[in-house]
Amino acid sequence: MTMWNPDLSVFTGPRYLAIADALQLDIASGTLPVGTRLPTHRALADRLGVTVGTITRAYAEAERRGLLEARVGSGTFVRLQGQLTQASWKISRREAGWANLGINIPVPDERAGPLRQALEQVFSHTDLDQLMEYHEEAGLPAHREGYLQWLQRIGLQPDISRLFLTSGAQHGIMLSLLAMTQPGDLILTEELTYPGLLMTARKLSLKVQAVPMDHEGPQPEAFEQLCKERRPRLLYCTPTLQNPTTRTQSLARRQALLAICERYGVWVIEDDINGWLPEQRPATMASLLPERVVHIGGVSKALSGGIRVGSLVVPEALLERVKEAFRADCWMTSPLLTAVVCQWLENGEAVRLLQRQRDAMHKRRELAAQYLGRWQLEHSAGAQHAWLPLPEPWLAHQFVQQAMVAQVEIKGSDSFVVGRHPAPHGIRLALSHPATLAELETGLQRLQALLQAGPDLAPGVI
Repeated sequence: MTMWNPDLSVFTGPRYLAIADALQLDIASGTLPVGTRLPTHRALADRLGVTVGTITRAYAEAERRGLLEARVGSGTFVRLQGQLTQASWKISRREAGWANLGINIPVPDERAGPLRQALEQVFSHTDLDQLMEYHEEAGLPAHREGYLQWLQRIGLQPDISRLFLTSGAQHGIMLSLLAMTQPGDLILTEELTYPGLLMTARKLSLKVQAVPMDHEGPQPEAFEQLCKERRPRLLYCTPTLQNPTTRTQSLARRQALLAICERYGVWVIEDDINGWLPEQRPATMASLLPERVVHIGGVSKALSGGIRVGSLVVPEALLERVKEAFRADCWMTSPLLTAVVCQWLENGEAVRLLQRQRDAMHKRRELAAQYLGRWQLEHSAGAQHAWLPLPEPWLAHQFVQQAMVAQVEIKGSDSFVVGRHPAPHGIRLALSHPATLAELETGLQRLQALLQAGPDLAPGVI
């Protein structure tokens, strides 16, 4: 059992949260390695001069974050790193005083009115019994016809027979991998990529290898070399407003990557969940090579995270496999939710919600540039996040730790890196996450102060 004795003087707020934050810092820094047995509630309470109840609440909060696990009869231990990675993506509600720039979600907006109106219209003009029944895997034909309006906004006009409605983009990733791969298959992705892809691939026993990136995304030369040497099953990429870097592949880059895929028989999963956010963008990969590209779309970033409606546009050769994946997973997406989205598309509310997101993010990006622009902040029109390459001698995990001490939640490059591929030292800032502009500005000011001070002068670094 460790003699852990944290310095709580650098933390503000309730004591139990300060202890939980101290645990998170020391686990991230390696001070508390995986498997470490923590002091008993009574022992730590005596050492820190708090009540046993405070320690109980602190350990419970740390368990909720995925940091610790309690073993009956044995004690409380630091959890495995893989479990930490997944738990770190829980959408958390911080105490007052925190600035949360951790998760990419739409800017807070008034959606209750539009939702109420859409539901009233659905209930008044729809056969409700039909919405309560089982339907074919792809979704109701009328809903798919209505959803085509959403796809047409990004220049994608597939035949309706190739369109499936899903329960969000993450569901689309799972269905695509179920349909296109077998355990042990190799998939390629950007060297920094969406953690949801990595977790899904791990659950399906798939191998994942990184493709080196440049200022646009995957490097064609490196990608082709991997295709020659490793014979991957598919390439997963986010060509528009890539997560976490915000980079967008040019039309020429998309064409170059697709030509390589065609040459080596490699499938493509185009995760285009951010594709509706910019007002101008290159053509989708799915429109350039429809016979090899699965296109993933949705409304969670542009309209509402709680409306779990997305889409798959699939090559004809994969139609039956995707249907099988649906039947093995959830059979179909809720027709009630797809009816709401179709109503928003019909009455113009979808366009209004999207434009409000764009307008709000324009102000937030301007604010980020004001405070962090001198450090080569990467941000693109429409993006809900920004990417900050850290100046030397900052290390990504070190900066994340010190930001937490300053009560700012962010994500470092190690949250997005593929396996043991070398990660650049940078951080992703979810500019859309803070509830208000004031909260965002507070967080940016604190990050600016850290960068100005440097790691040698930042509090709490040993």
